[in-house]
Amino acid sequence: MPGWAWWEGTRLVAGRSLADGARSRTVRITTLILLVVGLAVVFVPRLIGGGEPTYTLATVGQASALVQSQLNAAGKAAGFNVEYLSFAGGPGMVAAIREGDATVGLADETMYVRTDAPGAFTVLVAQTVVAQERVSMLHEAGLTADQISAVTSIAPPEQVQVGPVQDESRAGVGIIVGIVLYLAIVFSGNIIAMNVGVEKSTRIAEVLLAVLRPSQILVGNVLGIGLQTLAQLLVLTVPILAAMTVTDGLDLPNVAAGDIALAVVWFILGFFMYAFLFAATAALVDKATEVGSATMPVTMILILAYLSGIVVVQQDPASPLSVTLSMFPLTSPMAMPIRWSSGLAPGWQLAASMLLAAAAAALLAWLGSSVYRRALVITGRRLKLREVLSAP
Repeated sequence: MPGWAWWEGTRLVAGRSLADGARSRTVRITTLILLVVGLAVVFVPRLIGGGEPTYTLATVGQASALVQSQLNAAGKAAGFNVEYLSFAGGPGMVAAIREGDATVGLADETMYVRTDAPGAFTVLVAQTVVAQERVSMLHEAGLTADQISAVTSIAPPEQVQVGPVQDESRAGVGIIVGIVLYLAIVFSGNIIAMNVGVEKSTRIAEVLLAVLRPSQILVGNVLGIGLQTLAQLLVLTVPILAAMTVTDGLDLPNVAAGDIALAVVWFILGFFMYAFLFAATAALVDKATEVGSATMPVTMILILAYLSGIVVVQQDPASPLSVTLSMFPLTSPMAMPIRWSSGLAPGWQLAASMLLAAAAAALLAWLGSSVYRRALVITGRRLKLREVLSAP
């Protein structure tokens, strides 16, 4: 059969799978839910987010310029605002704190703190007051303004964050990506398996084999379901990527957008690895009701791959076991996105993992096609994998 004729038949099968998916109420509802989730991730934080927090310092008399300048500088660096209230006497200031109009109050050498005041702001105010007293004492000791500025401007030690991952927010995105990829591969694989089981049990496959080759039926089904699932993933991810690229409404690092885009590539690799396995095992059955038990080994491999990513890689991305899981083809589609988002995986390991996954996908496609081709024409009983592999 000429190459163009083979692809034409495959295209027809893929089109049929896409048309069946478009008519499916379950597919339409799932796609709508994914769209709502994607839009919710973009807009809900904007609706419920309160912006930068605001704290109020109440004082008896006007707060000094030094106190205001230091608190404003700290707020600009840490992402909060500070407002100031002045009162003629202590009772009015205390009443403002009690009623929630102020967070912290200063009167002479006493600091009044509301019971639900954030501890960090309270400590900051206390340090600012101490700094002001220190400046006064240095001035009384005879130091010049330049000398006092040199003493009070000593920079604290440089802070280097050390943890299991470089960025917790980005690592969280990686975990979500791993979960979504697992669900997408499982659901699409089961759809392919059920289609194969139904076509064989109802003898539809025999009608198709009269005009098409087994490879055309298999590849067409895989491409159709794969495109359908990929479209659903894009419905989920495109609004999120657009929000991260165009606006700063999501509190996520910019590099996380690349991680999400990379997840689409990992879905394609993982899908083609497992899709042909689901189809091959489903072709062994004689009744559609046997599909679940026939595909159980493939499902168990997927579950183990998912658990290895969530439990092992997420806990310690740099461990030798995590490196191995992120490189092994059957586990890498779930493990490598999680490890990559931790920031601890070098680029060459990502490239090598993808190449190994692509090679494994090609090998499993050949093996799955061989099993599918032989099992599809044998009906009347459930087949064993060893029997099919030994058949001519």
